[in-house]
Amino acid sequence: MDLSLDKKQLEYINLIRELGEQKIIPYSSKPVHSSDIPFDWQLIKMLGEHNLVCPTIPEEYGGLGLDRFTTALVMEEIAAICPGLAAVVDTNVHAVEPLLLAGSKQQKEEYLPALTGKDAELAAFALTEPTGGSYINGMTTNADKRPWGYVINGQKDYVLNAPLASFILLFAFTDNDNKSNSMRAFIVPADTPGCIIGSEHNLAALEYARTASISFENINLPNDLIIKEQEICSGYLLMGQTLDLGRALVGATAVGIARAAYDLAREFADTRLQNGVSIRHHQAIAHMLADMATKIELARLMTWKACWLIDKGGDYTVPSAMAKVTASTFAQQVTCMASDIMAARAFEKDSLIERLVRDARVLSTLEGTNNIQKNLIASLL
Repeated sequence: MDLSLDKKQLEYINLIRELGEQKIIPYSSKPVHSSDIPFDWQLIKMLGEHNLVCPTIPEEYGGLGLDRFTTALVMEEIAAICPGLAAVVDTNVHAVEPLLLAGSKQQKEEYLPALTGKDAELAAFALTEPTGGSYINGMTTNADKRPWGYVINGQKDYVLNAPLASFILLFAFTDNDNKSNSMRAFIVPADTPGCIIGSEHNLAALEYARTASISFENINLPNDLIIKEQEICSGYLLMGQTLDLGRALVGATAVGIARAAYDLAREFADTRLQNGVSIRHHQAIAHMLADMATKIELARLMTWKACWLIDKGGDYTVPSAMAKVTASTFAQQVTCMASDIMAARAFEKDSLIERLVRDARVLSTLEGTNNIQKNLIASLL
């Protein structure tokens, strides 16, 4: 396994860092309360100029066709600058995964190009419900089969990108009495009659991103909007593959957040003097910084391994779950350690370190809670 980065990967890293210094940091340093102000598309358009709004879309559909490893590098860099922006991009990648895995050529040609280029749009991934998050069988959204298509009723909650998406990748059951065999994925254009986007949630994390509930009230979807290849394979399998692939990118996002907190703490420790000496030279602080750096490197290596396995066609289910659990846990620990080093300054409301602590905290919930990941890992040992 070669851990060196090639020229193109280094170019992407440098590109994001340059964009960060010039455009993203000035924006992300401002307090952002998602439900209080209109969404600012500036950062999306800036990424769109470099076709990075959904970097995994293949070149034949207008995308960059980045592999998972390179995408993880990009996600870490974005998350280190603006975690909410990373969540928006990650959601786009997540929403197109079922299309890439099992969509028809016609579906790919119609929906994937919309998420590419300088005018790239956004997509949403609707799985979680008010009564069913990690408990998938608790879902109640139902797709009733008709000769011409499906009538869908139900509600999804905490859907990232919901208020902004041009289409929604929806999972529903076609038979609530036989859920294990009837899960299906649907493409729902956001302007479909009966598709109602609820009020935005005012979440205390990933503030640039927007989240809302979605109600589906007798919406009519023609047959060409179901991902039909699922009829010859398990909808559960498609959902599981999508989540397994996404967890590695949550790991990359967590690494970026932890790295940002570490950089803040190290800079503070360099400049904060006690008795005329930088506190970085105090053994207690030096050991904390060493622990932080070690945890970040461990999380990054686990994320890289999961992505490497994905790209090589290996068995990535357990490594991806391990990367997500480890990286999200370490991100929480690192941001809290950074807060301890920065002391009272870390508790100034809307300071960068205070926001990073909140951003890190939510990662143990995304893509299935960490306890669910441990169940998954244990079941496959």
